[in-house]
Amino acid sequence: QVVIGRHVRLDEDPHAIGRKAVLRNLSDVAAMAARPIATIAAATLSPRRSHGWAEQLHAGLHETGLAFDAPLIGGDLATHISEDSADVIAVTILAIPALPANRVISRKGAEAGDLLAVTGRLGGSLDSTGGGRHLDFPPRLEEAIQLAELLGPDLVAMLDVSDGVARDAGRLAAAGGLDAHITAATLPCNPGCGWKEAVGDGEDYELLFACRRQPPAMLNGVPVTVIGRFVESASAPGAVKIEVDGTIRSITDLGWEHAG
Repeated sequence: QVVIGRHVRLDEDPHAIGRKAVLRNLSDVAAMAARPIATIAAATLSPRRSHGWAEQLHAGLHETGLAFDAPLIGGDLATHISEDSADVIAVTILAIPALPANRVISRKGAEAGDLLAVTGRLGGSLDSTGGGRHLDFPPRLEEAIQLAELLGPDLVAMLDVSDGVARDAGRLAAAGGLDAHITAATLPCNPGCGWKEAVGDGEDYELLFACRRQPPAMLNGVPVTVIGRFVESASAPGAVKIEVDGTIRSITDLGWEHAG
């Protein structure tokens, strides 16, 4: 879903909203090393939205789906009764496995000692105006498939970074009954970002994965960085800690919490 006022500004361009709604779902498909084939979208809009606004939203959905060989093939449009209700756009991507034997990568499979790695760079997805990279980013579809082909069974779990590495690494760890330890000095930060932004800002839409051996340093020109390891859980699984200048601290409280 994209909830206007939660995932994008209330006054955001409707074409950009439609584009993000498709891109963030394509990123989920990428995290499974799958290939998208079609898009379905449903929108529930405030009655204050104009026909032209809805047309631009549709254009963003339609054009983005086409750009990634996942054309918009159907859906639904409705309006709220109250003008104060939030606009909601829900997108479903139909996809097929891209790997042999119909294999797809899930978030479950990490074991103690596995490496934790990420594509691209992290942090600063939301700029001070409320815009930023979170509105237009490349879903790592081809990179994920290439990674899975190169690592084979040594790629054991993967998801995309939508809520921040601090939370999403915890999800990979918890799925295996583990904890995750990250080294701050290894984090591939975007310019102007420190380690806190890199693990906490969220909406980077990079691949975060567990693997049994060193991953390639580059995929289609996109850097790949090992940022930590999975370890046996000390208590409740899913804890994430980071080493900063020799000091280890918990970062489980960082990242995006949807219930907040």
